[in-house]
Amino acid sequence: MLPWLTECVAKPSRRQYACPLCLAIRRFFNRFRKPVGIPLGVNVPVDPADHAEDFAHRYAEPLDWLAGIHLEERGIPKERIGSNDHDHGLAGAAFNPFEQHGGGITRAGQVNLDSGSFNPDPLTKDYGRKAGKLWAGSRLRDRWDALTAHEDTEWREGGDHEAAVRKAPETELPISDRARRILVSMRRGWRGR
Repeated sequence: MLPWLTECVAKPSRRQYACPLCLAIRRFFNRFRKPVGIPLGVNVPVDPADHAEDFAHRYAEPLDWLAGIHLEERGIPKERIGSNDHDHGLAGAAFNPFEQHGGGITRAGQVNLDSGSFNPDPLTKDYGRKAGKLWAGSRLRDRWDALTAHEDTEWREGGDHEAAVRKAPETELPISDRARRILVSMRRGWRGR
């Protein structure tokens, strides 16, 4: 008899770790186990954009607080942080869980971020695959930096989105290098609307 097999049979408490055959059998049967947790689509939407919005609704209050702090740290004046959404009863919200664009700006220059910042793929359609891939692989902090710089530049350019796409990478706001790379890839991949 094989020595590792007799050791495995002789010591039942260490059976799962003792022999390669037992490990292989265990790995094989683990493939058929049900996954732990709730599968997507049961309580959480399967679509990434809907999942992002669902998450934003569940954590709207702390996200509003964090977005306000983030915008203030990036140099947006307090009077320009947050906007109103009368359709959903939001007043002065730095984070809007009902929108899915990433961020927004009012005519008065009030900046807000929204649930689109959690969506892994909002940029591919308008800005190309490279921008979408860079966005999907970025941290939330870098995404919020890029959105803040874009929205601030759009306000400074009088609401001109194309000018904001061109000029946002050269913003004077203190944003991360990854956020600048996102903005540069957005500029390179811009397809217009």
